Amino acid sequence: MKKIAFLTDIHLDEQFPIENNVHSKENLERVLADVSKRGITEIVFGGDIGDASAHNYFFECLKPFSLNMVIGNHDQFSEVKKHFFKNKERNELFYFIENKGYKYIFLDTSTDEISEAQIEWLKLELVTSKKIIVFLHHPVIEIETPVDVLYPLKNRAVLKAVLLENGKEITLFCGHYHMNDEVIFKNIRQIITQSMSFQIIKNADEIAIDNSCFGYRILHLDNHTIETELVTFHS
Repeated sequence: MKKIAFLTDIHLDEQFPIENNVHSKENLERVLADVSKRGITEIVFGGDIGDASAHNYFFECLKPFSLNMVIGNHDQFSEVKKHFFKNKERNELFYFIENKGYKYIFLDTSTDEISEAQIEWLKLELVTSKKIIVFLHHPVIEIETPVDVLYPLKNRAVLKAVLLENGKEITLFCGHYHMNDEVIFKNIRQIITQSMSFQIIKNADEIAIDNSCFGYRILHLDNHTIETELVTFHS
């Protein structure tokens, strides 16, 4: 069985986490130590590294692992590409990799939108006999929480239509909302993962912060099933 650690939303060197007594660098180091202890060598990062001042530190920490990633709305492609880049012909970070049973698709929603170029590319890449996993920062399926109302992917209806039209079972792994959630809508299974910095309380009337815990998700993949396991730490 293949194992992948999905880490997201660390927000290094940003003022808001600091003001809320979040120690992002310590959190990252604790998470990576746990991933290593479990013998997991592959990591997918779900976006929002944080301030560009922390990029050298972040990518140095990830060097012992096989890294794939997407970028979030707190990231700038022009800065991230100095450390991680997949295609010199593009000005966005989107690509795919595949193995015997799976096709992994990585999308760039760092502008809070999915570009038309990615949509046209995605339509072609979704044509496959393999099981499809899509990694992106922003969720696509609506959920009941204040952050979904205030900070959604602006043109998510376009992306959702493409995924629904394909018809195959597609699993999405996202971050952005700083909470754990799973929903199935027709052929789309969407899994949102907790932040490595602070959490946002899902069932609240307005956005409320919880800095008491952080964590990541382990993907357990075999030829037939996609199972996940949450790993949570207390601050």
